[in-house]
Amino acid sequence: MLRVVGCRFVFLFTVSLAGCSIITPPPVTFDTQDWAEGGFAGRHLSTQHFDIYSTLRDENFESALPGFVEAAYGAYEKLLPAPTGRTERMVLYVFGLRTEWQAFTERRFPVRFPIYRRIRNGGYTEGNVSALFCRDHGSALATIAHEGWHQYVSSRFTQVLPAWLNEGLACGFESVDSSGVRPRFDPNQNTFRINSLREGIQQDNLMSLAEIVETDAGRMLAGKSLRNTDAYYAQVWALITFLRYGASGHYRADFDRLLEDIADNTFGKRLSADRLLSGESAATTLGETVFRIYFRATPNEMEAAYYDHMVRVAGY
Repeated sequence: MLRVVGCRFVFLFTVSLAGCSIITPPPVTFDTQDWAEGGFAGRHLSTQHFDIYSTLRDENFESALPGFVEAAYGAYEKLLPAPTGRTERMVLYVFGLRTEWQAFTERRFPVRFPIYRRIRNGGYTEGNVSALFCRDHGSALATIAHEGWHQYVSSRFTQVLPAWLNEGLACGFESVDSSGVRPRFDPNQNTFRINSLREGIQQDNLMSLAEIVETDAGRMLAGKSLRNTDAYYAQVWALITFLRYGASGHYRADFDRLLEDIADNTFGKRLSADRLLSGESAATTLGETVFRIYFRATPNEMEAAYYDHMVRVAGY
């Protein structure tokens, strides 16, 4: 057991996760002190980029979080380098109980609470703030890595990303390979999303690609079927793997160019200029515009290849 109050230290250890392999976070320096707010009591762990507020009862797992979030941050930067000048810290609340998470959410985000309360396992992000509850270690790490991506995008970039791109990339960080010295995030090995994709195919419950690029997770979560929400996340994850690794690499260069434009802050300018020159309808969604500009095809034209990719990923 470890308990350090109001102190800075470097701590490296190995923690066994339920349903996961062994995670060995890289050593990081972080501050820790007791924290109490709104009836909650726990610890505040402060790293280079994150403020973590935790009510976890497992102190070993809790103390692994600083190394894990900083490793995730490094992976975000590698995928999408952030422009200089924006250094807003990311705030992460990790609750040991769902009841704590729900009470916090109702108090902090009352307008969005009716939607967020539908989350069965995981959490959400509002700007640079993420909040989640820890049902088990494995799902907690997956959620932290997913929501951490949203925090990174929100705190480092001014431009709005298409929902399918933002959520699809976030899902790519949910699968962690811990066999090496540092956690490695492997977007191709997301077992949970693969299983949801397989279920969607079996039940003929998948959305068309046109629907995927026009919607977002909030709209799905506000709907009546949480199963449809699972299918949506599985499909946006599959869409990213399709564009990055599928179709015999046909879209890889275009996808890389999209990320490069976002990283150097020319993405928004390019979309605005193209819309003016093309006379595109104001009703055209951001997702559709990105497809036309970067992949030179409509979602309908890519539908068959995308569906074939999902079938292969699902193991059929």
